[in-house]
Amino acid sequence: MSQEDVPDVGCWLWSRKEWLKVKEEAMRKLAVGIVVSILAVGGWAQVLSIGIFEDLTTTNIFAQIGPDATVWNAYVLGGQYGSLYGSAAPFWTFVPSLAADFPTEFKQGADGTWTATVKLRQGITWTDGTPFTADDVVFTFELLLTEVGGGRMVIALGGNWPAYAPDSLLAVNKVDDFTVAFVYAYPPGLGEWTFGALKCPIVQKKFWQPKLAEALKTADPAGTLLAVVPKGEPTLGGYKFAQWQPGAFAQVNVNPTYFAKGETLTFYEGGGVTIENPALNYSFSGYGGKTGTVKLSLTEGPYVSGLLYTIYLNQDAAILALQRGEIGFLLNPLGLASGFQERLKRAANVQLVSNPPWGFRYMAFNMRRSPMDNLAFRQAIATLIDREYLANNIFQGIIVPMYSAVPDSNPFWHNPNVVVYGQGMTRAQRVGEAVAILKAAGFSWEAEPLVVNAGTRNEAVVGVLPDGRRVSAPRGFKLPDGSPCPELELLAPSAGYDPLRATFALYIEQWAREIGIPIKANLTGFNVIVDKVWAPDGFNYDMYILGWSLGDPAFPDYLFYFWHSSMDFIDGFNTPGYRNPEFDELAEAFLSAQSVEEGRPLVFRMQEILARDVPYIILFDSPIVEAYRVDKIAFPYTEVLGGLQFVWPLTTVKAVK
Repeated sequence: MSQEDVPDVGCWLWSRKEWLKVKEEAMRKLAVGIVVSILAVGGWAQVLSIGIFEDLTTTNIFAQIGPDATVWNAYVLGGQYGSLYGSAAPFWTFVPSLAADFPTEFKQGADGTWTATVKLRQGITWTDGTPFTADDVVFTFELLLTEVGGGRMVIALGGNWPAYAPDSLLAVNKVDDFTVAFVYAYPPGLGEWTFGALKCPIVQKKFWQPKLAEALKTADPAGTLLAVVPKGEPTLGGYKFAQWQPGAFAQVNVNPTYFAKGETLTFYEGGGVTIENPALNYSFSGYGGKTGTVKLSLTEGPYVSGLLYTIYLNQDAAILALQRGEIGFLLNPLGLASGFQERLKRAANVQLVSNPPWGFRYMAFNMRRSPMDNLAFRQAIATLIDREYLANNIFQGIIVPMYSAVPDSNPFWHNPNVVVYGQGMTRAQRVGEAVAILKAAGFSWEAEPLVVNAGTRNEAVVGVLPDGRRVSAPRGFKLPDGSPCPELELLAPSAGYDPLRATFALYIEQWAREIGIPIKANLTGFNVIVDKVWAPDGFNYDMYILGWSLGDPAFPDYLFYFWHSSMDFIDGFNTPGYRNPEFDELAEAFLSAQSVEEGRPLVFRMQEILARDVPYIILFDSPIVEAYRVDKIAFPYTEVLGGLQFVWPLTTVKAVK
């Protein structure tokens, strides 16, 4: 341990809290150092060290895709589970993965149901050496479709799982060892089929069947399944989970039985795609095949022995580790703030890359509580929030204000013509408009807000008593029933985790309190917010600020899962509790759309409704600027929507010797 890892214990300025924090960081570095040494001695010289700054919350696939669907879990645990099909980055082309070819067309049977079949690749094995067959696919869907507590297991698991087994999916049957049949109540749309069931993670029947049987004997089968610690679970992906030391590190190792090792995926300028896997005697050609010159060719690894994820206390500590060469790449869903960018520009062997975001940071209202259930209240808060002021004066161009539920980085699906409350207004106009919205809905004050000296250096908001006298500030904000508004909590990540969202939260508190609305920003840990928002006993929050990565850019089905009323349940993604029959109808039609052209106007209309009803206030995002060390890691490409972190973990990265 070097001297800089510990404080001068003779200095009286160190508080106990500071000492414990530094001690924790020193012990974390020691633990990681020991692991790296062991790996090196054991011959694992090409283990890549990757930096993250939030811990895992689970190693269970059902929790990871369900209530614990955090980006940090996805970074570490992603890539372990295969699916029948995938969207191949960086161009997001739909291609077979565990499947051998595209599915057959749907045909209607004598009973009125609709069936399509999928042929599976042969020669694939799980990490325990067991062959992958149709039994594993059928079991995965049988688990999801199992009836528990008056509904399907897939709904009880929550999170992303409902996307993979929609209500229209009736059964998945085994035709033979390498053919499965999907049975639907009607011809499914893109969201129910191509971007739904066909992308479901597949689990091993041998490992999970006895655990499902035990879970079904309990009062809470889904909860029991989510609580399983899957020690020794066989998987199919390029990496397999190895170990996790909470607060210090997590590690995945290469899967020596990975079926796609040596497989070449080639994209052509004419739009065609080919896949060649000599080891499995497998080839695929789609979308015209070898048309035009080669655009990009990727040969699967992994080319490293493992990935060691070091957990840092905050971004600053992670940036320092990158500068020192302790890690090769920093995973950061936020992108790098300008100050960190400037530091890294001066660092030797560090490369910065920038990509457009595919996500947004947002503020959500718990519409199950008053006054967040009142449309006027939400519209008034949205009116007060001046994204442009923060972007231009506080963050000075490092953020991009956002207004619609589909970012403009995806122009095919983005609707640029949605309502924006307060757009183009001065501070005084925003206050006046917010007050007018609230008064029209029955809200009131003991001393009503009034802007004085508008447009001057002395502009201020004062309170006006019923008799016309002015006091220094508004007070006594009342709900439409005349009762006092209780203090409202706005949860947001701390400045150490994300200074951008922390700053937004503090300004929102200031702007609300300026007109007497008692909002208090609570800057806290990321996982603390997640625990409150997806609380096991119900949604335990008033408002919160977080962010989303948005899944497959080719099909924004998150619009359904974030806001459809059927997703309003504990562990569901409809955290505001938003319920709008018109929106539900549009969202259902979108999932059932047979083409993107059919779905596009539906998505445009959904964005308009969400902007009007504000279950979320879409706040901002920033270009995804990432950093890696060119002397540690080599990427096959660096231009991709959402950044490299969006497609992590890559099985095509290489360690630089």
